[in-house]
Amino acid sequence: MQYWLNMMDKKICVTGMWHLGLVTAACLSKLGFSITCLDFDNDLIGKLRRGILPIYEPGLKEMIDESVSTGSLSFTSSSAVIPESDVVYIAYDTPVDKDDILDLSVIDKAISTVIPLLRIDSLIVISSQVPVGTSDNIVKKLRDHGKPNQLCCIPENLRLGDAIRCFLKPDRIVVGLSDSSIKGRVEEIFSGIKAKCLFMSLKSAEMSKHALNSYLGTMISFSGEISNLCERVGANAIDVMHALKEESRVSASAPINPGLGFGGGTLARDIQGLRLIGKKAGLRTCLLDAVLEVNKERMKYVADKLLSIFGTLDGRKIAFFGLTYKAGTDTLRRSLALQIIEQIAQGNVSIAAYDPAIKGQIPEHGYISVAATAEEAAKDSDAIVITTDWDEFKSLDYAAIAKFMKTPVILDAKNLLTGINMGKNIKYYGVGVSHV
Repeated sequence: MQYWLNMMDKKICVTGMWHLGLVTAACLSKLGFSITCLDFDNDLIGKLRRGILPIYEPGLKEMIDESVSTGSLSFTSSSAVIPESDVVYIAYDTPVDKDDILDLSVIDKAISTVIPLLRIDSLIVISSQVPVGTSDNIVKKLRDHGKPNQLCCIPENLRLGDAIRCFLKPDRIVVGLSDSSIKGRVEEIFSGIKAKCLFMSLKSAEMSKHALNSYLGTMISFSGEISNLCERVGANAIDVMHALKEESRVSASAPINPGLGFGGGTLARDIQGLRLIGKKAGLRTCLLDAVLEVNKERMKYVADKLLSIFGTLDGRKIAFFGLTYKAGTDTLRRSLALQIIEQIAQGNVSIAAYDPAIKGQIPEHGYISVAATAEEAAKDSDAIVITTDWDEFKSLDYAAIAKFMKTPVILDAKNLLTGINMGKNIKYYGVGVSHV
């Protein structure tokens, strides 16, 4: 059945006003749609109406401010917007627990609110990360409420710090369809984006997100083990990874770099998702089990390396350059840097830190002295550990900073400073490079 002739005349409601929802709403508005942003948190909506965003993403505030000024984007906490909408996006950031297991309670609550209020011709888009089979269950709920099974699953492609580009210029758009009759509407929504839509079943779309992130996690764990081997035998992991990326069967953009492994909340979430699917199906997931185990061991790298340098960390001061989940964002949620710091701070160790995006102390991590400058963090320290690849760190005068340190040691866990001359007095350690 054909309901729509021109998508640009239709209204889109995006539910869930955090990272995913805000980026989705802003980008859809940029494409020319009329967007209403819905969240049931009145305080959050109030702040958004005043131009206060709960997260930082490069270019996002400017894009939202422009759309608000033109009237193409607005905020509400009222569910009355749902029956007025032609498309309803479920775009909540899906939380995980300490074991990286998805918590779907916020998604379930949103679905329970949305479905009874949907018009008969409205389309639901599931963008939140959900386990395989979730969308099929939502279709069943639609039928139970006498609504057509007009639902598609478009797994989020959110990359913190690069989210807008990833939405507007994706490599491809994965679309799971509940029914082939809604394919044309999805094509209309993304007609302003030059990317191929890959249409498939709902379960296949859900699985594709799990599979992608699990593959990326596998490559990162692989890189960690190769890095360890390089250090032991005297090879240079940077050169080895470069050689791999120049191979046509690999890729220049493959996530194979010497480093620390991956933090929780994204890659680990999807690996855990596939492991749970395997467990329920009675299948072993030996490779995925190993990926998580390797990553767990990889997180001990910094502590082990510092111990190998100093013998003991008792009474030492360690300065960390970088706290955020990644460069280009201010989020600390599931930050690998913070997880590493927690390991090191167990004993009599003083921790200082500097991050361009973090101003002031972190209440839940009060043992970290957050400095206003890199020089302040490094003062009287025994070592600097670089844990986030901010460009700013490349331009620092490390020879000058070293004068304020007790011992001029730099552990570059991102290999960010490779090739930079820092002076002969600094002992520099990269990842995957032999120092014997």
